[in-house]
Amino acid sequence: MPTPIYLVKVGMNMTEGVVEEWYIADGATVEKGQLIYRLETEKVNLDVDAEASGVVRHVVGEGITLQPGDIVGYIYAPGEPIPDSPVAPDATAVVAAAPAGMPPPTRPAAAAGAAPARGTGERILASPAARRMAATLRVELATLGGTGPGGRIVEADVRAAAARGNAIEPEDGDRTAPASPSSPIARKLARELGVDLAQVDGTGPGGRITKEDVEQAAARKAATVPEPASPPAGASLPAGGRTTAVDRTVPIRGMRRTIAARMHESLATMAQLTMNMDVVMDDAVRLRNQLLAEWQAEGLRTTYTDLVIRAVARALAQHPAMNSVFGEREITYKGEINVGMAVAVDDGLLVPVVRQANLRGMHELVTETARLAAAARDGRLSVDDLQGGTFTVTALGMYGVDSFTPIINAPQVGILGVNRIRDEVAWDGDRPVRQQRMMLSLTWDHRALDGAPAAAFLGAVRDLLESPYRLLL
Repeated sequence: MPTPIYLVKVGMNMTEGVVEEWYIADGATVEKGQLIYRLETEKVNLDVDAEASGVVRHVVGEGITLQPGDIVGYIYAPGEPIPDSPVAPDATAVVAAAPAGMPPPTRPAAAAGAAPARGTGERILASPAARRMAATLRVELATLGGTGPGGRIVEADVRAAAARGNAIEPEDGDRTAPASPSSPIARKLARELGVDLAQVDGTGPGGRITKEDVEQAAARKAATVPEPASPPAGASLPAGGRTTAVDRTVPIRGMRRTIAARMHESLATMAQLTMNMDVVMDDAVRLRNQLLAEWQAEGLRTTYTDLVIRAVARALAQHPAMNSVFGEREITYKGEINVGMAVAVDDGLLVPVVRQANLRGMHELVTETARLAAAARDGRLSVDDLQGGTFTVTALGMYGVDSFTPIINAPQVGILGVNRIRDEVAWDGDRPVRQQRMMLSLTWDHRALDGAPAAAFLGAVRDLLESPYRLLL
């Protein structure tokens, strides 16, 4: 019996995902442990490895939205009968189970060179290699018929089309270089903005296309759109003599849809309140500057958020009620202290987790937060990086924010907002003294603990930041 290839579940809250790219072609062989496909979810991209060795047959193609646990393909062991007709890669639903390893039949493959039979807006079935070659040879995939399984366009179809003269001639003698590698974020952004990655020059390492490259390409594309024609002489204009701007509507999907749903659910199911507390940061600023100088040779940069995370981890050990999960009939006080750190990315917000933050020294903690932040922005977070958080720290101080109301990352019961460091004046008798202060904004679930213990926790964080040498112990 063939081994099913499942759409793996990433985290407890994952509700959907897609096979972003098959690494093993339909009908090709794979070894156990070899990467077989790349998963894309609302929050993370992940390479998935094969659980067995054998011949791979795809059940769905790339870009089809599925639920965790759905079957996306099968691996047939050596000598095991393989059906002649695999399931169409563009199937919009996945069969939960197939009888005796025999997936349902699909439409026949198109004859070589035949025009494809596609409905309006139907997804073009093509292997990743064929898409890259089509971009390189400037062949329009929509004009091709595929000879691969299920009518899939393969490299041979693209080569044949180019030989027949189906390639698009570049204007002004311009020749497009082979498509450059691109980050998952760049590919997602390109799809949303309608940017052809084959026309984008990558500025990242090894010519890799970054999100900035895609944004610049989209800006250049928008700049070439002609201005609306002036109204004819004598025609009336709207009030003020200005032309009416055109609305732009985009679908709510992916990470933005997930964030919207979870934030609304968090507010709807918890008794959330926010309190603010001022912290004198003079000593913390001096400590950070000393650590920057100390670790400069390593390329390690301590942030104020790092100091807050360290203080939070120490305070959570003293105030376990803030490191808990509120259930329907019980409160679970978590044994580990795993602090999530909110990281802004192109599509929204990711919260990778510093595991056992209370047991890490300052150097180890800063190293880990730097790794997590870089992985989040590059789309390289693993499943473990996003799981197990017991409390969250989020920062808006870099945007000049003095105070805000963070929303709890359910099922946790607290989240701490970090604001900007500002100059204030304190009084030493009759003498004014310059001070650097920062507001901390704590949102907590009043169902789990009352205002006094929440304030005691926040005060513990403040005291640690005002005596930051204790963070190094």
